Amino acid sequence: MNTPAFRPLAQFRLLALTSFVCLATFVAPPQAREVEGIAAIVNDEVISLYDVDQRVELYFVSSGIVRSRETVERLREQALRELVDEKLQLQEARRVEISIEKEEIEREIERLSEGFRTSQDSITEFLEEQGIKERTLESQIEADLAWNQFIRRSFGGRIRVGEDEVEEQYRKIVRAIEQPRFLVREILLNADTLTDQQRVARISQEIVSQLRNGVDFAAVARQFSVSPTAARGGQLGWVTLEQLDPAVAAVLTQMQPGQVSTPIAASGGFYIMLLQNREESRTGGAQNNKFDILTLSFNADTDADDIDAFVANFRTCKAAQKSAEDMSAKATRSGLKALAALPQPIATAVADLEAGQLTPPQKAADASTNIYVVCDRKDDLGVKVSREDIGDNIFAQRLSMNARRHLRDLRRDAVVEYR
Repeated sequence: MNTPAFRPLAQFRLLALTSFVCLATFVAPPQAREVEGIAAIVNDEVISLYDVDQRVELYFVSSGIVRSRETVERLREQALRELVDEKLQLQEARRVEISIEKEEIEREIERLSEGFRTSQDSITEFLEEQGIKERTLESQIEADLAWNQFIRRSFGGRIRVGEDEVEEQYRKIVRAIEQPRFLVREILLNADTLTDQQRVARISQEIVSQLRNGVDFAAVARQFSVSPTAARGGQLGWVTLEQLDPAVAAVLTQMQPGQVSTPIAASGGFYIMLLQNREESRTGGAQNNKFDILTLSFNADTDADDIDAFVANFRTCKAAQKSAEDMSAKATRSGLKALAALPQPIATAVADLEAGQLTPPQKAADASTNIYVVCDRKDDLGVKVSREDIGDNIFAQRLSMNARRHLRDLRRDAVVEYR
């Protein structure tokens, strides 16, 4: 099994930045202020009020959330918490002599720029236009890269994924094909204490309101979600109900595609779900195979020898359609459709035929003669799942879990003074 690269959540939240570089209108940010006070001291290192202001502005331009006095105040709480965490992460990285060079940060900004068909200059110029110093983005990237290296070095070698675990997950995925599936995106807001739960509940309500008013779900997920899916804009993919927290599953069954859920209190925190699509169970086996059928209907007065000659001379669907029309036959083509969706007489006649084959002439009730030609066939091969991908996913989840646990320990042991 190849060990996947662990990419912490903060880095992917930066991807949302370039989604908004081309937007023409924003509510103008407040005039940037230099350091005029201390917001917090983390193990003797200062976080200024200016740092908090800058991070709040970064939230707005990267997520598309609409500015209001209430939103600003709530995001200041979020910003301060994130800045405290980043201080702790950088301090822990320095403890084991991990440092991030300027060149590494520049390469990361360049990588983000290339991924979104923009340039490093356009990102930094855009931030400058919004009153955001380049260092605000760089410090977020620095903390992310340092924490990434620390977590891989500290925990990567300890994680083992057994073949039995992979096989169990594989069997679950195979069973899932017989259950309804849901295509969903998620935002997970984490709360460690009762006070945090109250704060996160307020923030999550505001986020839901903004999402329902058209703010991009993926951008908000990249900026705020603590789930590993933040890397993909919250995209969880196709899932079954048994793969979800029971509280989330209960809400999802009541939703329609396109809907955003209310905040859902669950074991992992507060979830906000976007249901993109749903699909009922895919039982039926061969009934899911798809056929493109050319139906040829010859008039009752067409000579049987001419029809037999037509069958004998068959080469391609295109040529057959032209020849049949020259014989005044009616020709219709279905396009790819599941066998179960075809009319029963046609489905029965073609079920065992391959592409390029045709049925014998068949007399219809009105004395016409029908021939069904299989122009194309796409068989449903069932679930295609890589066991290696499953193992990589389990590894990444465990690495992410170790990262969250270690950060909780750092918070518990830190001396943090809020001003």
